[in-house]
Amino acid sequence: MRAWLTAFVVALSVLVGAPTPAATASDGSLSVQIDGLTPSRLSADATIRMSGIIRNTGSTPWKAVQAYLVIPRGPFESRAQIETAIEDGQSYTGERVVDAGTFAEVGDLAPGAFRRFQVTVPVSRLGLAGAGGVYPVGVQILATDDEGQRSNDAVARATTFLPWVSDPDTAIPAGVVWPFTPTWGPGGRDLEKIAVSAESGQLRRYLDAAAATPREGRTIMLDPSLLDQLRLLTDPDRLPEGVRVPEARADAVTTWLADLRRLALDSTTWVVSYARPDELALNRYPENAEELWERVDDATSQALADHALTGARASWPTIAGTTLSMLEDIRGRGEGPTLVSRQSVPDWEPRLGSVVSLDTVNGPLPLLVNGALPDIPGAETAVTLRQRILTDAALAALSRDGDSGSRADALTVVDPSWDPGADGGEVVARAVTTRGSGGLTRPTTATALVRSAPLTYTGDVPEQVDTTSLSATDLDRIATLSRTLDRLDEVVVDADRAAHHRAVAGLLSVRWRPDTAMLDRAVANELASVESVLGDIAIDSPSTITLSSSRGGFPLTISNDTKEPVRVGLDLAADNPSLELDDIAPVEIDAGERHTFTVEVDLEEQTSSTVTARLATESGATFGEPAVFNIRSSNVGLIVWVTMGAAGLLVVLTWARRFRTRRRRRGRAPVADARFEDHDE
Repeated sequence: MRAWLTAFVVALSVLVGAPTPAATASDGSLSVQIDGLTPSRLSADATIRMSGIIRNTGSTPWKAVQAYLVIPRGPFESRAQIETAIEDGQSYTGERVVDAGTFAEVGDLAPGAFRRFQVTVPVSRLGLAGAGGVYPVGVQILATDDEGQRSNDAVARATTFLPWVSDPDTAIPAGVVWPFTPTWGPGGRDLEKIAVSAESGQLRRYLDAAAATPREGRTIMLDPSLLDQLRLLTDPDRLPEGVRVPEARADAVTTWLADLRRLALDSTTWVVSYARPDELALNRYPENAEELWERVDDATSQALADHALTGARASWPTIAGTTLSMLEDIRGRGEGPTLVSRQSVPDWEPRLGSVVSLDTVNGPLPLLVNGALPDIPGAETAVTLRQRILTDAALAALSRDGDSGSRADALTVVDPSWDPGADGGEVVARAVTTRGSGGLTRPTTATALVRSAPLTYTGDVPEQVDTTSLSATDLDRIATLSRTLDRLDEVVVDADRAAHHRAVAGLLSVRWRPDTAMLDRAVANELASVESVLGDIAIDSPSTITLSSSRGGFPLTISNDTKEPVRVGLDLAADNPSLELDDIAPVEIDAGERHTFTVEVDLEEQTSSTVTARLATESGATFGEPAVFNIRSSNVGLIVWVTMGAAGLLVVLTWARRFRTRRRRRGRAPVADARFEDHDE
């Protein structure tokens, strides 16, 4: 009878401990997370204590809420077994422990309410198989809904892992990669929320957690655009209209930036390209790739210089957006490592290690593989991340024990949007230190693994992916903006070239993918702004210029109605190829001023010609609206002067003749008078 009852209890526990996929939190709006678990590694005399929070995220109440520990009798001995179980369903967590005193009576939960739970179960009461693998362990929530229905299917669950392995002969290399990149939408949205996050929210806690990781086990992946975006919040004059950041909060952001800089300088730091450009798009549509990559590289270098930071260059494509051709391009631009997902290297195995080498036509490229397990029930907490690191280390120890060529390790890449909580860093840090892990791990960095002669990955890399990237049209418009900014940079005497590099690089970010319509508006607005500035520089000229001869000079005036001094010249061209005009070298013109040039021209045998004048930069590039006018010359000029000279001579001769005629008449007059008088006498 005792044996029969034991078998019945075991069968019942298996039955209620294997929930179907239909029993999810979506029915009941309850959620649960694990934030406490001891021990971190199982042993025969241990007592499992699991705690966490249950929340009612719905609009209806739940009654008689209970929390049950769930664990299988036997462990998983490899990552492949765990992944297969996760893909097959959520029953892999094992059997629900229903013995009296092993589950928690949480009580009722009103909408929006939450309560803590704790379950305590001695390992000796579980009948586990013992050491030699990893046990998935979790919590399942049962409750009665507002209609009085209560099912044996869990309405919420969370899962983590408990390793039970002997200490390895050599501690497993373990470390944490902390990426720092904007996790919000592009275009300057939600700036006030970002400031709050840096002051006392996710950004503050994330940075503190990274700083708590031991230096020898910490790798920072830094996107410099994050620094620029946060620095914007510290300058009231640069904030967009309608955005207000209180001074105290701006000071907190300044402190955050200083702390991040200090952390980066004290860590192994990899620097990714500014704003994480859409590398897939630039590879798919290479027509403008070279000039756009120059902008991105300049933006990255100048941002690092502005923030007084250094670091090894690295690449960080999107999870599902990596192809072999793209990796070839990355290697062609440099030797920096590239962070890729499991999808990008489908034949990767943990035994190869987190860092592998890929042979490309441009040389070997180190790949850091994010080998995280598939998503499991429950939100990630510091405790579950700690257990994930220890699980990877335990599986690596088993791999190395059975395979002398195994390079398995426990390097873990953190999600940059993860919130570790107030003390999460200290919890995670224990997993990568020899003392904190009980001898299972030793700290390492991603750079140390790159330098350790990684194994070569010989498996497949996707030739094509279905991932949607920025389009060729998007890149064409951004390239047009880039070239227009080049003109502006040449023209404006003190142009802010660094800001322009960052503006273009920011528009190439993968964060624009979900909203390309907004990207189009942003590019159009930026282009219109630049063209408006260039349009304020103009040529003043008449429609017709008449020269008094075939050779002469005429004036052309450039007006600078911008707010900055500019340096411009003139490019002159005639429609008649036989007429040669010398271009006017650029000169500096102050804001609001005008400058007049004298243009010399020799029409020779031509009577007229149409001339086009364009504004020109130092390099000879032209821009703006051209001035078109006609030049005429008068070929009768010499005849006019000859005619005028002849006329003058004729006048002189006429007057001379008249003068002589008068003198003759005066000489004859006295003789005539004398004769008349004699006749009278």
